[in-house]
Amino acid sequence: MSMYEESFKRFAEGEVVTGKIIAVDKDYVLVDIGYKSEGQIRIQEFRDESGEINANIDDEVEVMVEFWDEEEERVVLSKEKAAKVKVWEAIRETYDADGTVEGVIVSRVKGGFSVDIGLQAFLPGSQADLRPIRNMDEMVNQTYEFKILKYNKKRNNIVLSRRILLEAERETMRTATLSAIENDKVME
Repeated sequence: MSMYEESFKRFAEGEVVTGKIIAVDKDYVLVDIGYKSEGQIRIQEFRDESGEINANIDDEVEVMVEFWDEEEERVVLSKEKAAKVKVWEAIRETYDADGTVEGVIVSRVKGGFSVDIGLQAFLPGSQADLRPIRNMDEMVNQTYEFKILKYNKKRNNIVLSRRILLEAERETMRTATLSAIENDKVME
């Protein structure tokens, strides 16, 4: 009886679940998420940069339930949206833990830089370094550690700072230098 009831359980739209790939055709990847019918994901979501499809039967995959199509009795899933949900969770956790995130400066934009941290983020020019940068193009395509100043998931907005980390590093070095000077004076 419990197995029968389990077959009717329904996930909420927007929920991220783990499923198993059970079929791959030219248009869709079918994923078993433990519901009475399989979920469908567009095959394009499994293409890599070179156009190859990375979907194998029995692979486990995290997916987001996009919507239920009652007429067709099918579930539409998204692998890409599940990945974005995971990135937003990681951003929230990093922000709450006062941690850092690694990212690549992708391009210059008005007032600063666009940074890829799994999602697009903004690095204001004033937060890029300790001093004003003469050649901003030198920072493009470079990987750095950043502090998350603020984020707003609804607005798809993430603001980063590299300067805070550089200031903390400079303060640590300054303290170590002063400590070494003090020790030298004590030795005299």
